[in-house]
Amino acid sequence: MSSGKLNFKKILNRLILFVALGVGAHVAFVLSTTERSLLNYLGELSVLHLLTILVLIICPWLGYALRIRMWSGFLNEKISYADAVRVVITADVASALSPTAVGGAPVKAALLLNRGYAPGSVGFMLTYGVIEDIIFYTTGIVLAGFFSTGLLTDIWSKLYLFTVQNVYAISLTTFIISLYILMIRMDAIPSYLKITHYLPQRLKLLITNTKTKFYNSIHGMKSNFTLVWQHGKLRMIFSFTVLLLQWMAKFSVLIVILHAFNIDFEAIQIYIRQWVIFVTMLFIPTPGASGGAEASFLLIFGKSIPSDIAYLVVSVWRLFTYYFILLMAAILYTVLSFFVERKEEIVISE
Repeated sequence: MSSGKLNFKKILNRLILFVALGVGAHVAFVLSTTERSLLNYLGELSVLHLLTILVLIICPWLGYALRIRMWSGFLNEKISYADAVRVVITADVASALSPTAVGGAPVKAALLLNRGYAPGSVGFMLTYGVIEDIIFYTTGIVLAGFFSTGLLTDIWSKLYLFTVQNVYAISLTTFIISLYILMIRMDAIPSYLKITHYLPQRLKLLITNTKTKFYNSIHGMKSNFTLVWQHGKLRMIFSFTVLLLQWMAKFSVLIVILHAFNIDFEAIQIYIRQWVIFVTMLFIPTPGASGGAEASFLLIFGKSIPSDIAYLVVSVWRLFTYYFILLMAAILYTVLSFFVERKEEIVISE
């Protein structure tokens, strides 16, 4: 995988600016919503807490790369573990800078296709990943129904109230978006009104080529699903188990924060409620679900965390599970790229 093809240096520059603005907004939010006396809680985050959070942040990348490496080997595609990590990190950055429902799948597809993967292999890995995600999110809702009976009721009641209060705005927005999509499909909208019109030509070509290869991969993708169902059932179980561990690591960041702030908590509720938060984030159209993620957190944890410190907790949680992840992605990608490219130079010189 070549970083030149991805223009990752430009992405890094934008990412650093985005992180800087996000962190600045978070600092302003904390100072404006938290009493000065409560800011002393930040001093409770020890070096051990920070190192633990760092490990928990890296674990999902390592697990995801392991899954890519495993399925690649099964499908006779070649990729080193370091390159798999770079693919994961790049896709994660794309996911964080785009709506949650979009994720980093298009970028991941482009990266794997650029490495010479068969379109059928890429189609299988993306589609199977979506299936795993659906099972994961559905599992979270089911568990919430068992272990947090009032949570879903509260969410639905407040969602219903919000819908009733904003029914005209929601209806108008839905109508405009639906009309816009319909006109695009009918090719009845001027090019200057299309979002893709304002994308760089290089990116438009990448998206077009990726879509074409993906649509051409349907037959190969079906063959791979048949092959996996016949000979890869243990790999399916292993892959989903690793996925669960990835998310549990991410959910555990909040437990570390609450432990540092000496806030009592019930571990099962911490995991399940975050599960529900990330489900709600799928429907928030802003990049990385910014704004909506914080609102969902306050809504779902409103009765579990002392109200006087809730805004501080949500800010620190969001800082580590979003902006800090982006910063670590930039650093880790740069380090991995340096060593991989150095190794390639040594091989060429020999």
